[in-house]
Amino acid sequence: MGQTLGLINTYSTLNIGDAAIYSALAAMAPEARIVAQVQDQEPAYVPGVEFVSQLGPCDGYISVGGDIFNNAREGLITRTFIQNLLQLRRSPRQTILFGQSIPRSCHGLSFRALTFCLRRLAAVCVRDAESHQRLTQAGVPAILSFDAAFALEVREGAIATARRMFSSLGVQPEQTALISLRAFDSMYGHDNQKFQDQLIHLSQKLDQQGYQPVLLIQSQAYGADNDLEVAAAITQQVPQVKVFNPFIVNSGLPRWELVMGALYICGLIVAIRYHTAVLALASGRIPFNLYYSNKGRDLSQRLGIPGCGLDQFKVEAALEGILQTGTQTFDHAALRSQVQQAFRQCLQQIGG
Repeated sequence: MGQTLGLINTYSTLNIGDAAIYSALAAMAPEARIVAQVQDQEPAYVPGVEFVSQLGPCDGYISVGGDIFNNAREGLITRTFIQNLLQLRRSPRQTILFGQSIPRSCHGLSFRALTFCLRRLAAVCVRDAESHQRLTQAGVPAILSFDAAFALEVREGAIATARRMFSSLGVQPEQTALISLRAFDSMYGHDNQKFQDQLIHLSQKLDQQGYQPVLLIQSQAYGADNDLEVAAAITQQVPQVKVFNPFIVNSGLPRWELVMGALYICGLIVAIRYHTAVLALASGRIPFNLYYSNKGRDLSQRLGIPGCGLDQFKVEAALEGILQTGTQTFDHAALRSQVQQAFRQCLQQIGG
């Protein structure tokens, strides 16, 4: 076993996107011992990651949170934001930031505080062009790549398990339209009720086109980051909608693998959650990318993925584009290699 790498600015294994990031980083550093501390009472299984109650001294640190630098208080800095900054200052020359985004809520005083810390790190790599532009203009020598989860691959065992899960729902995977969903808090200016109404309308339209709408539960974490309530509201209005929930299956596989397996075999994918789009693309599938922030928009802009902003979404106007994605594929090998190369480049800077 080589060096010990600690994941910092972690969130939760109950958000499948975050769990996928942790596992991808472990896969890209196979010689290292990867340790992390999360707020979950019982962390879910994440291959390659050892969860500890307290993160001790490590040979290096990787800042991993997605939108972890959200700052909810205009003109001020929240306690949570300061705690995240302090993790960056623990051992700057042994710390890299990899695959994160700088959300728009981080601006003014909070952005200046963040860039002060980032300029002292061993390496900084972000996953969207807007974050990269903001940081480089602020004097942070950041590099631009993509989300760490692009390093993951879909496996036969996960595909077979996902097929059984679809069968238990009484649906043929090839005829399903898998739709991710989420609730929005004050950090993202979207109307939850309007969004739910749109998904209800979309589900009805896809049903009319011969597709079985299936809602994907991708997070059962904290606060608004729990998909169950939104799913319940939609299924109450459209009883024919099914729910694909990897949290209720004891398969021995990590949940992100089950999601990749489902995305690989389903007929259509509507990705509201960012990591639905990432894991679909990493499986070689093209989703309809219904994004709500700069990280999601970046996928459509840089990779040419069809979709639109959630604030511009109109079901009738988007329906034909959604249906067309069912026959399209994505070359994921080149992107996987690029992410792996960027990670190695950053990791080599630790202690430099």
